[in-house]
Amino acid sequence: MRTSFFAAAALALIPLGAVPAAGSSAAPALPRTPAGQVLVVHADLQDSVRPADAADTTDLDNFATRLAAAVPAAPDALVLNEILGPGARRLATSLSKATGYRYRAEVAGERSAFQADGSVRESALLVNTDTMTVAQAGGYERVQDEDQAYLTAARRDGTLRVPLVAAHPGGDPATATAAYAALVERRFPAADGQVTVLGGDFRAGRCAVPGADRPVGCAPQAFWTALTGAGAYSDVLFDKAGAHGRDHSGFLFVRGQVLRAALDTAYDADLPGRASCKAAFDAGRPRSAPGACRTAYYADAPFAWALLGPGQPVQRTVTPERIVLDHCELAVRQAEVAARVVNNTGENLSTPVTVTAAAPLTATPATASLDVPAHQGATAVVKVTAPRDTPPGEHSVTVRVGDESTEIPVTVTETCTEPKVYASSFHAGFGPERAVDGDIATFWHSEYSPPTPLPQSLTLNLGEARQVSELSYQPRFDGNLNGTILDYKVYVSTDGQTFTQVAAGTWAGDARLKTAAFPAVDARYVRLEGTRASGGSYLSAAEVTAR
Repeated sequence: MRTSFFAAAALALIPLGAVPAAGSSAAPALPRTPAGQVLVVHADLQDSVRPADAADTTDLDNFATRLAAAVPAAPDALVLNEILGPGARRLATSLSKATGYRYRAEVAGERSAFQADGSVRESALLVNTDTMTVAQAGGYERVQDEDQAYLTAARRDGTLRVPLVAAHPGGDPATATAAYAALVERRFPAADGQVTVLGGDFRAGRCAVPGADRPVGCAPQAFWTALTGAGAYSDVLFDKAGAHGRDHSGFLFVRGQVLRAALDTAYDADLPGRASCKAAFDAGRPRSAPGACRTAYYADAPFAWALLGPGQPVQRTVTPERIVLDHCELAVRQAEVAARVVNNTGENLSTPVTVTAAAPLTATPATASLDVPAHQGATAVVKVTAPRDTPPGEHSVTVRVGDESTEIPVTVTETCTEPKVYASSFHAGFGPERAVDGDIATFWHSEYSPPTPLPQSLTLNLGEARQVSELSYQPRFDGNLNGTILDYKVYVSTDGQTFTQVAAGTWAGDARLKTAAFPAVDARYVRLEGTRASGGSYLSAAEVTAR
């Protein structure tokens, strides 16, 4: 069995004197978690809808093998989505063989995900019976017509209770969040020596605006804000796994201390052509899949694991652990760092946050205050910037949260990627890239929910400074003139920071192509600003070009 980086790195933290499972003649392949800690895994195994897929267990066996090679200790519990009862029991057997510990499907469904009343049941909870015991019997509770699995486990050494919920919203995760909070409060009252885990595929990413790039400072989804704010949960992948730049909908939300965590991002490199694997596995014919798939494919999405401990009165985290300034906006390299505080005390808490950055780096804001009500959490986001032409090299910023300091390494890369277009605002699904995609059937729309007042603008990045003398504007071409720019201004810039107005005027309120001409001028950035538009206080554009 290949030893993973995570397993090797764990040797300094977790003792190797594992006790063999009863009835086993050989020592387990993995160490146990230390007393007072628990290792929990989440995976969406996509093994519940297609009968042929559910009947073939190759992907579940692959998952057990890969999981055993990637975790620093034997998992104590698994929180699973999209798996049926027979599959959960098969996985327990496969994982027992792969780790040397005994696993049991304590909460699992039947042979079909679809219940007689039309609801869906496709989540399960597995427990390592050598390290854990069932402290309170589990079952299912319905939320949005989908059954959510729950159970209270406890370490056999008596050091920790671990309530578990396998969440899988049937609709909008924001509306499901209140039901999850009520489930937890009713079945798992807060207690000392307890770590509560709410894990699952929430069918949505952390960022409100979908996209491959998920920056630390993106506007978060309502469900994420509710759980990490008033819910006082920690998102283990956000806090400790460094998975911010990756689009993922699987989460482990925890009321407790996150010691370590990881997402199986190596899966991307080990099996980059997962789409070619999926069709064969979905059809229950893994032998027809490309060779690399047969022993490696387990699902579309990678699994996550977290090593957890009891919550502290005040928990402070700084993320990410490293910043790479390889992304530019308007000639400025930028990234974000987030400081989080979870207040588990009964008193409101005010915590100062200070970020120290030496030239050429700048931190904005350099100081902030996190005012955190009792039994809640809060996050402060600080932007770290440097000029685009900063020479490549290594730097650092220091983040102080209360009396705890963290030094974050900062790498300035040789090159810096920059978008082709920027918008002062946009509504989700109608981003600025739609105004430069060459397709008049798509369009950018400034944010209208909540309303954002005019003026709003689009700024084209031409990639290099060159002479321009005309801007063209194609209004949306779908029969709806809402947002069509009437009064406009045009600005140009060579550095992305200082803009000079070169044109202004009024266009007719129709869908015909508009132009604005001006004396030829050198520009790398060309900005179209709308100060009045048809239909309301917002703008739209199908295409904008400059030449």
